[in-house]
Amino acid sequence: MDYRRSRRPQENTGELAVYLKTLVESRVRVTVFLKTGERLQGRIRYYDRNCFSIGLVSGLNVFLRNSSVLYIAESSPESAD
Repeated sequence: MDYRRSRRPQENTGELAVYLKTLVESRVRVTVFLKTGERLQGRIRYYDRNCFSIGLVSGLNVFLRNSSVLYIAESSPESAD
């Protein structure tokens, strides 16, 4: 039996929390790509185990579940204000 195929990847390694913490502390602008195809731009303001808050460029704060996010990309320095 090939154990590499039957093993599921570990869901929570703690790396997401560390990454979100650095984004909160550095106040870097990010683009959040959702599984629905939508994109949100702003700064990560808060995070916990299951969700995080992003302060949008428009001034609104939105809470997102981690499971709804495809990926998070940091914006380039020249596009930040």
